[in-house]
Amino acid sequence: MRHIVLVGFAALLTAGVSVPAMAQTTYDTTGSYFGDITSFGEPDTSTYGQVFTVGSDNVLNTFSLYLEGGSGPISFKGYLYAWDGSHATGSALYASGTLSFTGGLSEYDFSTGGVTLATGQQYVAFLSTSGLQDGGQITTGMPFDGNFGSSTIGGGMVWYNTGNDFSALTSNSWDNTGNAVGDAWFKASFDSAGGVPEPASWAMMLGGFGMVGGALRSRRKAAVSFG
Repeated sequence: MRHIVLVGFAALLTAGVSVPAMAQTTYDTTGSYFGDITSFGEPDTSTYGQVFTVGSDNVLNTFSLYLEGGSGPISFKGYLYAWDGSHATGSALYASGTLSFTGGLSEYDFSTGGVTLATGQQYVAFLSTSGLQDGGQITTGMPFDGNFGSSTIGGGMVWYNTGNDFSALTSNSWDNTGNAVGDAWFKASFDSAGGVPEPASWAMMLGGFGMVGGALRSRRKAAVSFG
């Protein structure tokens, strides 16, 4: 029986019926460039990031933030937290290992492993040197789109100088929560929770199962006919 099912599924694929792709949403604010917000690093502003609102595809797989300019090295980590309108809240939903910026334009891509977020809720993805500072004097900037007061992803660029006190990020109000500058350069990739196919794909999937069922019935009839 197992062999027959595999043959039927192969027939489905060769007939041009494919398994439906899962729903996916991407955010990308890098289409326009206004300049860099400075200075991120040490001893200047320790934390720069981007607030965004989650849509119906609410499993965050990856996100990216950028740094540009300076000479480094700057030690920092990437984080994801819920956002309450003025600051990060709760526990970290994602935290990277320690990274190092050494100059130029660099994209930092973080793979979360698939974090399920709440549709309609705001979150903040950010880079921070807080807790990693060693008394150096190194700074850089973060590119932003310059769409002042406007956000394409339901948020805006934010920052806050906590020095080396990381706990202040979840207790004190950050700066630029009114979205004066637009969005930071930011990318994110989302899937739907549970990997549910797009509604338009159900007909294709059901048709494929029908083909498999037809193949199974034909095999059974053939077995009876030949004793």
